[in-house]
Amino acid sequence: MTNISFDLVDIIRTIQKQKRFILIVTVAGVALAAAALAVKKKKYKAEARFFVNNPLYGDRSTLFRSIDTRYVDYYGGDDDVDKIMALAGSDTVRGRIIRNSQFQTIYNRDINTPKGYAELMSIFKKNFNIKRTEFKDMEVSYIAYDPQTAANVANMSVKVLEETFRAYYTNVKYSIHNSIAAQVVKLDSSIASLTDTLAAMRDKYGIYSIISPARQNVIMSDNRGGGKGYGRAIEEIQNVESIKDQLVADRAHYISALNEFESTTNPQMDYLKVITTATPPINPAGLGAMLTVIAAALLSFFFATIYALIMAYFRRLNAIER
Repeated sequence: MTNISFDLVDIIRTIQKQKRFILIVTVAGVALAAAALAVKKKKYKAEARFFVNNPLYGDRSTLFRSIDTRYVDYYGGDDDVDKIMALAGSDTVRGRIIRNSQFQTIYNRDINTPKGYAELMSIFKKNFNIKRTEFKDMEVSYIAYDPQTAANVANMSVKVLEETFRAYYTNVKYSIHNSIAAQVVKLDSSIASLTDTLAAMRDKYGIYSIISPARQNVIMSDNRGGGKGYGRAIEEIQNVESIKDQLVADRAHYISALNEFESTTNPQMDYLKVITTATPPINPAGLGAMLTVIAAALLSFFFATIYALIMAYFRRLNAIER
């Protein structure tokens, strides 16, 4: 069996012999890249960055704590960042961003049809990106043919994420608030009914002293009067008064809780803190014209050289076998 020698010297000689071919292929690759750049429509990438705030800092137990003085960090942890990532990947959030950004007008699709909505959703998924950085902040970006559109969609994405993340916590608080508010309405009705009953009983028996055992810090007044049924009247008034006083105390507690829950749902509290607002980019996305041409030249030179060397090797192989 004949050994075929194709060493470094042969490689250099082959490149020297085929330099015209390699040069032509390299120039052709550069020309094709330049033509593609001229024909291809430019795309622009806009970016926005934000921190995730700790939602527990706006919780009722934190805002109105009186005993527990545990420190609560302003910045959200990894769990909160994971929730933002999950929300950003949900169709609900993406659909809101598409509608709020008027994708049906930008991309000329009918958003009210399943086909048109699916196409808009596909366009958004292709051009949208969200990631976390090593500094625990998050970055959203969007690529579009129009710089202003790219910036608008990126900023709208942050806004929708903040609203959705906020609703994740505030909806529970609203449910509790509404439940307590309904209970206050019931207490108002019960207190009004007991008030009417007590007023009628006091007028009937002429007893106007405070005789409720629920009012522990109140000095009881002397009860004057007598006659058959007077003792029973005092006991009945005392029973009803104790119930009414407890309901009044519960109502005051519930109203205090309502005010606290209402404070925790105030829109002035930000759940996402924007640190960089997306602005219309000036330069197109990608490598740029110069880098693209250089990359095309290097790739063309590389493949042309490899092709010339392979062809030279096979020619030598065929010559030896014959």
